[in-house]
Amino acid sequence: MITIFSEHITERIIFVLDFCFKEKGQDYKLISVADEWEFSKFKHINYSNQELEAELQIIPQGILFESEIHQSKKINLEENKIVIDGVADQLGVIFYLLTRYESYFSSKKDDHDRLESRFNSLVKMDLNKTVVVDRLVKGIWDELHLDYGEVQRNFKFTPTFDIDVAWAYKNRKFIRSIGAILKGKKPFERIQVLLGLKKDPYDTYSVIREIATKTDGILCFILLGDWGKYDKNIHWENNAYGSLIRGLNLEGEVGIHPSYSSYLNRSKVNEERERLVKITGHKIKRSRQHFLRLRIPDSYQVLNEIGMKEDHSMGFADNIGFRAGTSFPFHFFDLIKNEKTELKIIPFAYMDSALKDYLKMSPDSAIAEIKNLLNEVKEVGGEFNFIWHNSSIHGTDEWQGWRTVLDQTVEMGIALKDSYED
Repeated sequence: MITIFSEHITERIIFVLDFCFKEKGQDYKLISVADEWEFSKFKHINYSNQELEAELQIIPQGILFESEIHQSKKINLEENKIVIDGVADQLGVIFYLLTRYESYFSSKKDDHDRLESRFNSLVKMDLNKTVVVDRLVKGIWDELHLDYGEVQRNFKFTPTFDIDVAWAYKNRKFIRSIGAILKGKKPFERIQVLLGLKKDPYDTYSVIREIATKTDGILCFILLGDWGKYDKNIHWENNAYGSLIRGLNLEGEVGIHPSYSSYLNRSKVNEERERLVKITGHKIKRSRQHFLRLRIPDSYQVLNEIGMKEDHSMGFADNIGFRAGTSFPFHFFDLIKNEKTELKIIPFAYMDSALKDYLKMSPDSAIAEIKNLLNEVKEVGGEFNFIWHNSSIHGTDEWQGWRTVLDQTVEMGIALKDSYED
């Protein structure tokens, strides 16, 4: 049992302490009266300015005692320590990063209303490839001489796949296929696929199923929105599509991929989820935003209101690393309402298109970066989640040579997982 003294007990400090200790299997007791601390058998963390006997004292910056949000609050690096307004408050820093505090004020968005990574504080400090929150937590455990070994042994590795376009040519409406042929969009390849003379390039599900057999499980996020400029999947009532989805659900688990057009629209997101419920025959609790369109807190508020349990959108569309500084799941803390919610945020470390299209990496350099990210997560016993698309696995055309990146990610992840089990 860890004992913590704080002059104020707030929703914010409980949120942080739960993340640091309770959710990692370590109980704690929070004391706010100095007399109780003096008579306490255990004196572990003094989270105050008072001179009290403790194994570790952390001077509060004040963010955990507030109930409002302040645009003036700044986070930066000073003498190799992350500080908030000049104060090296580890618990406050963890709160700032997990809540994506700065996102509530940012207006630096791209054409899809996404916060560009270059405006993320961790990217500015060149710390996005480091699990800084997890390292802060582990540092606290080490200072308290707690056994972090069990946490490290819980390292998880989960491949995830977004099914934005299930097939390039197959199972599309006849009029759309004819229109695409007339527009000259690879007419010969399209005809060969439709005649059964060639495999559809997006039909990479045998690869996904093979990965599922090698790992503890996969997650697939399914786009079921209506047809639109950025939503071009097969119609949700298509029998072949439904059969594919049910098959993928047997290999791991499926979640909803809220469409581009459903962005911040509660009823549309719920409608698309109900479509997936109808196809699979069971409740759907996981989601990931299509195009990673994520506005904090609005997107999470929508998901929380309709009863979604997990969202897997916490990561960069145009970069790699840890957008919230952690590889562990954490609850969405709504700064507007100043409360912890039931919605869990599951971070991911990289997405295939970020490596190739945004960072312009070669397959070899991508593998090297992924190896570093994997080792970073292994050191703290976090969860390594990553994103590929069924449409990028085929390894031809623009994706030539990239299949090996997926294969190497899986091999390295399995090897790290096995190293803990041996």
